[in-house]
Amino acid sequence: MLVLGLESSCDDCSAAVVEETLAGPVLRSLVRESQDAIHGPFGGVVPELAAREHLLQARAVMAGALVGAGVGLDDLDRIAVTRGPGLVGSLLATFSASKAVAWRAGIPWVGVHHLLGHLNAARFAAPALPFPALVLLVSGGHTHLYLAKDWTSLSLLQKTRDDAAGEAFDKAARMLDLGYPGGPLVDAAARAASRAGEPFTPPKFRDGKPSWSFSGLKTAVKLRVERNPRLASAGAQDPDVQGLCRSLQEAISAWLLKPIPALAEEHGARSLVISGGVACNSRLRTEAALVAARTGLALAIPEPRLCTDNGAMIAAAGALLEPDPDPWPRNADADLKLELGG
Repeated sequence: MLVLGLESSCDDCSAAVVEETLAGPVLRSLVRESQDAIHGPFGGVVPELAAREHLLQARAVMAGALVGAGVGLDDLDRIAVTRGPGLVGSLLATFSASKAVAWRAGIPWVGVHHLLGHLNAARFAAPALPFPALVLLVSGGHTHLYLAKDWTSLSLLQKTRDDAAGEAFDKAARMLDLGYPGGPLVDAAARAASRAGEPFTPPKFRDGKPSWSFSGLKTAVKLRVERNPRLASAGAQDPDVQGLCRSLQEAISAWLLKPIPALAEEHGARSLVISGGVACNSRLRTEAALVAARTGLALAIPEPRLCTDNGAMIAAAGALLEPDPDPWPRNADADLKLELGG
């Protein structure tokens, strides 16, 4: 089965052709157009700018994916596209284009939940992953922990109460004038540090329920920069900036992974999947391997290009779902709920 996958839920416009085989998905091509240069001056994604840029990019990324795979529309068995959640203007670019192409060429069409796509990004490297699995989906917009019974189910266990972990990286990088997007820049500075700075205090919740919070972490970084204004312009080569980035990275990784052992035992999990943009973080990947080894979990983290938003993960998920028999009335949904398993 050949699947064209399309993704434009935020600021990346991507298309991929994936071949679904008995051994798992095989990536035949992947095209991704980033908008970092457009949104960088604003320190974050500007929805209207993102939507307009997707309109300019959608046709080219689809054509590029088909050419890269050496196939045409007539060779496709299915088109899969992100239906939500995300920025509705961004979603509509590839969502509308995919329906038009599917209607014109008579190709089966399937809408995919964005987070189900991130789960299936792990299928490329670990198609035989044992279930049930704990699934940590962490990015600039999501910090959620799910239980998955298979590749098409996600049941929520816990999530952040406020900001996502990726937002903490981006906002910290902005306060330190490192650039945008912040995650890779904080990671690079942290890896160059000879030692960590002052540790950050984990959040505590009065109700005692398992959760995360990263709003206070941003405030803590802000207070440290205010106490030492030099940090705001010292640059990534400064030892104090590097130490702060290292302590920030260590805190986020530790907080994200803390609930894994207990929840793995409670739910009988056999695997741990970590996906989303923050899964590119070197500290998180290293610490996750240690946690998985200690708890006896198989670990699956996609390669970095498949952690960030991409068409390949949507194609991989779409290959496992039933095509929509009547997709034409469907619309993109900025707040799409998971209908499968949770």
